[in-house]
Amino acid sequence: MIAGVLRETAADERRVAVTPADARRLVTAGLDVVAETGAGTGAGFDDSAYECAGARLVSDPATVFRAADLVTWVKPPLYELESMPLRPGHVLIGFQDPLARAASIARLRRRRVESVAFEQVPADSGEDIDALSAMSRIAGEVAHEEGHGLLTANDHDRPVRTLVLGCGHAGLAALAASARHGDETFAVGHRPEQRHRAIRHGASRFLLDLEIPALLADEQIDLIICAAVRRGSPAPILLGAAEISALRPGAVVVDLVGKAGGNCVATEINATVSLPGGVTVTHRSNYPSRRPVTASHAYSAAVTAMLLTRRR
Repeated sequence: MIAGVLRETAADERRVAVTPADARRLVTAGLDVVAETGAGTGAGFDDSAYECAGARLVSDPATVFRAADLVTWVKPPLYELESMPLRPGHVLIGFQDPLARAASIARLRRRRVESVAFEQVPADSGEDIDALSAMSRIAGEVAHEEGHGLLTANDHDRPVRTLVLGCGHAGLAALAASARHGDETFAVGHRPEQRHRAIRHGASRFLLDLEIPALLADEQIDLIICAAVRRGSPAPILLGAAEISALRPGAVVVDLVGKAGGNCVATEINATVSLPGGVTVTHRSNYPSRRPVTASHAYSAAVTAMLLTRRR
C-alpha cells in the first residue's frame, strides 16, 4: 500500500500532513510513501529529510495521485480534485471542509473515491486519530494571542476582560491562555456540566449561552473568542447585531468557527472587518499554521495513526 503526501496549496498554509519522522514510521510499518517535492518546506522539513526517511519524492500532485492508494493533505487542494488521476478505491485523508464541499465529496463518492474528514471523526474515537482536537487546542491559544494583538491600548486600570464562547478543545485552550496572560476571563457553554472544566481551565465565571446579552450589558468585554461548534454541525450564531452593539469601541471578536458558519453574525471568512461601532471582527481558517512545526507534528501523528488503520 502506498501513502501520498501532498504539498499544501492554501494561502499561508505552512503545515504538512506527514512529517519525515512519521514517514519513517510508515515505511517501517510496511507502507511505501510518496511525497510531493516541497511538501514539508513551510514547516521546516527539507525534501532530503523525506528521502532519508525512505520516502520517494515526485515533482507534481498528479504523480502523487497516480502512485498512491491513500492521499493525505492538511487542507483540500486549491486545484480541481476531479482533474487528478483518481480511481475507484482511492482514499483522501485530511480536513475536507465537508459543509462547503458537500457536493464535491458526493461526486467523488459516486466515483468510489472515499473522503475521510477529520472534522467528522467522532471525538470518542481515540486521541491518536483525533486531528481536530489537536488542531483546536493550538488554534485556541493562537486566537487569544492574535486577539490581544488587535486590541487598542488598554486605558482602563484593570485586566483585559476576555469572553470565550464554547468549552470544547479550542475554547478551553483559549481560556487557559487567557488566564496565563492575566485576563479576567468569562466562559460560555451550552450545558451546566461544562462549568467545572471551564473553571479548571481558568475561567473566573461560567455562564450559559442564554446569559450572553445580560453579561455584555453588565461587563465591558474587550475580547471575545468564538469557539462554540459541535463537530460536523453548523456553528450557532451567539453574537447577533444586538450583542455586537453592546460591545465597547475597540473591542475585538476572534471567530474560530467561521468556516462552520461562525458564532458572530458579522464574521467574514478569512478577513478582518472594522464595524461602524468600532468593533473589530476577525477570522482566519488556519490559526494552527502560525505554529507550523508544533501543528505539523500533532497533525501528522493523527494522519499516521489513520493510515496505519487502513493498511492492508
